[in-house]
Amino acid sequence: MTHTPRVTVIMAVHNEARFIVEAVDSVLAQSFTDFELIISDDGSTDETPAIARSLAQRDPVRLRVLRSEQNQGKPFALNRALGIRNGEYVAWLDGDDVMHPDKLRRQVAVLDAEPGAAGCCHDAEMFDAFSGHVIGLFSRVANGSRLRSGGVEMWFDPTYRMLPSATMIRASLLPPGGFDERLTYTNDWLFDIEVFRQGPCIAIDDALVRYRRHDENLSTRGETSGVTYEEALMAMAIVTARYPSLQRRARTVVAALILGQARRAIASRDWPRAAQQASAAYGIGGVLGLLGVARAVARSATRRRRVRAG
Repeated sequence: MTHTPRVTVIMAVHNEARFIVEAVDSVLAQSFTDFELIISDDGSTDETPAIARSLAQRDPVRLRVLRSEQNQGKPFALNRALGIRNGEYVAWLDGDDVMHPDKLRRQVAVLDAEPGAAGCCHDAEMFDAFSGHVIGLFSRVANGSRLRSGGVEMWFDPTYRMLPSATMIRASLLPPGGFDERLTYTNDWLFDIEVFRQGPCIAIDDALVRYRRHDENLSTRGETSGVTYEEALMAMAIVTARYPSLQRRARTVVAALILGQARRAIASRDWPRAAQQASAAYGIGGVLGLLGVARAVARSATRRRRVRAG
């Protein structure tokens, strides 16, 4: 490329033939035009590669396609794209999501105005993939409250979630190893902790992306299979090993994760397992840690009740 774009948009895809045209069109239609789009295909077996190549022919200067013949996992696909990115800022878009036309412009303006920020995020409109029915704002559905600006502590709040497709970061703060390829479902969580320990995240209180909800969402598959729990523990172990100053926060998250398993055991009337999990959570988090988890869960429950009540 003869021109270095200000923003790199990375789209890691796998079997997204149904949605990729709409996703790519939403990037190419941005009011902010100084960007490159890298589509990193992770061994798709449907028409995704052919569609991606066809789309690239429409805008060969700004759109590049990487192709892997084998499915090696989303973090691998993301790292391949990061390896050739040129942008000052990096944004993500899943192959089944859709950008609002002003998404990039709004995020670039925030980061230009806040040089100390590591990145920024915004809200998303959740909708059902098959009916098109609008479910609600991601922040309200997932958290029961509006997004908030803050530091790395937000990634250790067990009741708070943010959407990767809604995040933009400074490329200068990318972790040296990129995404941890050992983690399939929680690699973005660990990645964000590594980025935002270096500076705050600024929240934009508007929905600038449409988030398509369906059974094939990566997070949905992870939650259904139970793998997310084990990977979350792995992510916190890595955080503890790399960043001792974050150990206390990581231990609180681990206690919350184990308490979640205890609640599931209680729901299935597996009392011995519930007792084991509760004891383990106490041993890891201690009284203060468990009180912190309880307060966070109580606040989340209150917010969710308010959302349901309108």
